[in-house]
Amino acid sequence: MKKSMRMLSVAASAFVMLGGLLAWQGLAAAASLSNSYLRINRMATSTATSARLVFKTAGAGATTVSVNMNGADSTTWTGTAGVVNATQTASSASCAADTGATALPGTLAASGSGSTVTITGVTALAAATSYCVDLTSTSALTTPNTAGEYHPVVTAGSDNITLAVRVVTNDQIVVNAVVPPTFNFVLSGNIDNFSSNLSAGSVVQTSGVTATVNTNAKNGWLAWAKDSNTGLTSTAAAKTIPSTTPGTSATLTAGTEGFAFGITNVVQGSGTGTTTAATAYNAQAGAHGSGLDATLRQIASSTGTTNGAVLTLKAASAINGSTPAANDYTDTITVIGAGNF
Repeated sequence: MKKSMRMLSVAASAFVMLGGLLAWQGLAAAASLSNSYLRINRMATSTATSARLVFKTAGAGATTVSVNMNGADSTTWTGTAGVVNATQTASSASCAADTGATALPGTLAASGSGSTVTITGVTALAAATSYCVDLTSTSALTTPNTAGEYHPVVTAGSDNITLAVRVVTNDQIVVNAVVPPTFNFVLSGNIDNFSSNLSAGSVVQTSGVTATVNTNAKNGWLAWAKDSNTGLTSTAAAKTIPSTTPGTSATLTAGTEGFAFGITNVVQGSGTGTTTAATAYNAQAGAHGSGLDATLRQIASSTGTTNGAVLTLKAASAINGSTPAANDYTDTITVIGAGNF
């Protein structure tokens, strides 16, 4: 009887020791992850969001990774919001370049249940290695209705770590700005003489003045011109070399009196708009433009914003053999512009 009792006592002691050993081995098998964070990509309350997880393993061999948003304390990731989506997508295609961690390997799949997202299809992880993965669904998580600190638990295989994330009332900053309207219209000069004396044997043009336009008017800009004499007038000779019909394209002929004004070149510059000379005042294709009078007549326009558009403006005249001689033939041409905002 005593022998049997001693044998039973030894067996019990062995059982206790074995249980303790198993318990110790179990504790030793579970370790803490380190250098870990969960980035929820929106922190505002009641907001659906994607997320990024970065963690460093302790041991090797994990083939699943999970995130329990409820954690192990009194903070609860629940409510009308505060859930995880049942349908999940996980990818590590882009996180490595951003974080410097190793992309979570494997053919990844993910699903959500209650407060936990589980990632499966993971190739066995190495020990003491940093990994990253993105929960790419825009509704992977929905933040709780209540702002505060929450403590999700991340588990990789048998290792885990408790993290802290913050939910706030509003996580966005609205930046307002004003771009004021601008319009700049500059003439290169205010005197534009003919390149040679007028002659019945030729059509003579002025040297030209440029108009440079800069504007941020989204609908473009317009330019107009008028003159004071409807032609070239000499007080001494009491004579006006008449303008051609204002608003109608004209080509002057040597020996026939006429005076016209036109755009001989257009530089587009940069911007969204295209600058064109008005048909009547387009002197780029053989015609000399059109006559002017006291009415402002459109000479050019642009369809959008402009930086450095340049118009070359020239007058042209022809006379006949009986045009009176005088050295005071003159006309004053007014050129203006406006932005179309």
